[in-house]
Amino acid sequence: MAQGLNKEPAFAWWVLSVLAMRNRIIAAVNRRYHKRNHKFGIKVPRDWDEAVAFDKENGNTPWQDTVRKEMKIVRIAFKVLDDGKIIPPCFQEINYHLIFDVKMEDFCRKARLVAGGHMTNRPTTNTYASVVSRELVCIAFTLAAALNNLEVKTANIKNP
Repeated sequence: MAQGLNKEPAFAWWVLSVLAMRNRIIAAVNRRYHKRNHKFGIKVPRDWDEAVAFDKENGNTPWQDTVRKEMKIVRIAFKVLDDGKIIPPCFQEINYHLIFDVKMEDFCRKARLVAGGHMTNRPTTNTYASVVSRELVCIAFTLAAALNNLEVKTANIKNP
């Protein structure tokens, strides 16, 4: 819509339905995210302060431990500036937040540091990474296995 594609005949017939579907998906995700505060009977925090409060309430530190573990893993990707230091002109400050969850296998806590890279002022032409749909992955696997007789293998790469 911002680029005026909704006025082009090739796109006009589906733009409104796609935007309506996008709004429904966003609304469903928002409802689900904001309602969830327990998983498998364990309170799941939404931020660091809530994680500390839950740990104090329970008299243990699993949420704080998992955040420390995540910070240790991702620390090498950041350059922490001293207080009062100005950000160099070639860098940009990026907002971030923590996402908390509970694993189903062993009910251990996990935390992920998520940077708000979508909020940067850099041109998206050089830095944009699209998300592949599930259907497209299935089509690619079908083409590889059925039509080209290729063996399809998968792997899961875990942080140390």
